Amino acid sequence: MNRKRITAFLMTFIMMVMFVAGVLPSPQASAAGTGVGLAQHALSAYYNGWLYRYGASGQTSGGRVYSDCSGLIYSYAGTARSSGMQISSAPQSGSLSSLPRIHGLGLWQPGHVGVYVGGGMAVDCRDTSSNTVYSSVYSHNWQMWYKVPGVSYPTTGWVTFNGGTYYYEDGQYVVSCTKTIDGAAYSFDANGLCASAPSNVTEAPQVEAAPVQQSTPSVSYSQSSSGSVSQGNSGSGSTAAAAPVSYQDLALGSKGAAVTRLQTRLSELDYYYEGINDYYDSLVNDAVALYQEAAGLEVTGSADVATQESLFSSDAPLNEEPGTVFPGYHSSIVRQLQERLIALGYMEGETSFFYGDATKAAVMAYQEAAGLEADGILTMDEQNVLYSDDAVPAPVEEPEEPAEEPAEDAETDGAEPAAASADAADGDAAVAGAQSQLSRSAGDPAAAAAASVVESVSSAAEVTKDMFITTVDAAAKDGSGSQADDAGNGVIAFAIVVFGTVLTACIFVVRKKQLTVKELAAAATILSGRAAKTAREAAGNAARAVKGGWNRVRRLRK
Repeated sequence: MNRKRITAFLMTFIMMVMFVAGVLPSPQASAAGTGVGLAQHALSAYYNGWLYRYGASGQTSGGRVYSDCSGLIYSYAGTARSSGMQISSAPQSGSLSSLPRIHGLGLWQPGHVGVYVGGGMAVDCRDTSSNTVYSSVYSHNWQMWYKVPGVSYPTTGWVTFNGGTYYYEDGQYVVSCTKTIDGAAYSFDANGLCASAPSNVTEAPQVEAAPVQQSTPSVSYSQSSSGSVSQGNSGSGSTAAAAPVSYQDLALGSKGAAVTRLQTRLSELDYYYEGINDYYDSLVNDAVALYQEAAGLEVTGSADVATQESLFSSDAPLNEEPGTVFPGYHSSIVRQLQERLIALGYMEGETSFFYGDATKAAVMAYQEAAGLEADGILTMDEQNVLYSDDAVPAPVEEPEEPAEEPAEDAETDGAEPAAASADAADGDAAVAGAQSQLSRSAGDPAAAAAASVVESVSSAAEVTKDMFITTVDAAAKDGSGSQADDAGNGVIAFAIVVFGTVLTACIFVVRKKQLTVKELAAAATILSGRAAKTAREAAGNAARAVKGGWNRVRRLRK
C-alpha cells in the first residue's frame, strides 16, 4: 500500500512540474454558457442539418438530429425550455430596432425564437418544411431581442467566433473603425472582424445572466376601468404601449385582430403551438381549454371576457406540461405523433390534427411495449424518447400457419381423403361404362372418331396438368412474388387449353355429324370424368406443394 501511495505522489508531482515548465498544453477556456458559445452552437446546428420536430431539443433519430425552435437554445443553455419562458425570464430584452451587436442573443416573435449570430444574421429551427435556417435577421418577422437566461455575455475585450476575432467595448463588438488597444492599432470591418488581431488574445470578461424566473412574463397587460387592456414590455429598450383594446367573447368561427392577439398570448404561455393567424378553429379552442383548466376557470374552449381578463393578466399561469398530447386533442403535434407511430409500425392510415380512437390505440400499444402506463397520454419527455433511436418498434406479428396434418410430406404424397377417393371411384366407374359403350361400337367409324377425340382431349389435359403442377410446386418452394404470378398464369393456361380442346371436339362433332346420341353422350362422359380426375390430381399436388413450402419455411425459422 505504501508503495502505491508513493508512486501516485511521484506521478502527480512530475505532471505538475511538466505543466509549470510548459511541456503540457494549457487548458483552453470553454465557450459553454456564453453568448459566443450559443452562437457557435446555432451555426453548427445549421451546418449539420438539424431537422425540425416539435418537442425535440437535439435528440438523434435515424442518424439525424431533431429540434424545435426553443429546443435549439435549450440544448445549449439548459435553462428555460419554452419560447414563452425564455422571453418572460430574460434578464434584458428590447425591440428589434434596438438590437445590440452581441453574439448569441435570443430573437423572439409570437410563438417562435431564434439566435442572433452577429453580422446581421440569425439561425432558427423554423418548421418541418424549412428545418434549420440561416438568414438575415431582418428577413424574418422578429419583434424582440433578449439575453438568454443562464447565458453570459462579453463586456470589454477580445472574443473569437467562427474563426474570426472581434473586440467588445461596453458590451458590444465594435464595427467600421480603427482602435488602439494596448498600444497597437487594429482595424475592424462593417461586420466587426479584425484581420490583424493578435494571435494570443485575452478573452473578454463575461457578464453572468440572471437566474431563470419561472413566472412574471416580460410582456405585461393592465386592464383599465373601462374594460380595455393595454400592453407593454417590462424589458429595457421596450417600445411604447400598444393602443387599448376591448375584450369581446370569442369562440369557434370567430375572426379578426382579437383572435390574433389571443393566439399570440396563448403561444407566449405555451398553450398554442401553431402559426399565428386571425381564425378561431379547433386548435385554438383546445389551447384555450388547456389554459382555462390551468387557471381554474370553467373549461369551455370559448374565450369569453372572463377568460381573456385572466389570460392577459400579469399572473397568467404558464403551461407546466407543454406539448403533452391526449385523446380528443387537436394540434399539429398530434400529426407529427401519428407520423412517428406509423413509422414504428403501431398505426396505419392517414394523419390528421385530431387525436382520435385510432391514435389512442396506437399510443397505448406503444406504451405497453415501452413499459409505460397505457393511458394514452404522452408528455413532451416521453415523446422525445418516442422520436429517438431508443423508441421501441411495434412487435412483428408471426404469420398464421396452416393446420398441421398427422403425416409428413413424404407420407402423404400418394394419399387422398376418403371422400375424394369415393368421388374418384364413382367417376372412374362412369368412365368405364362409357368406354364399354364405345367399345361395343368398335366397328362403327363414328364411334372410332369419338374415341379419337377422347384420346386427344385427354392427352392435352394431362400435359397441361403436368405443367400446372410443376409451376405450383416451384412457386411453393421459392415463395417469391414472380413465382406466385407464374402459378396464376399456369391456372389460366390450364383452363384455356381445356376449353380449346372441348371446343375443338364440339366443332368436330358438328361438322361430321356422324356420332349417334349415345356415342356422343359416352364421349362426353369420358371427357368429363377424365377432366374431373385430372383436376383432382392437380389440386392435390398443388396442396401438397404448398404444404411442403410451409414446412421448409418453418424449418428455416428454427
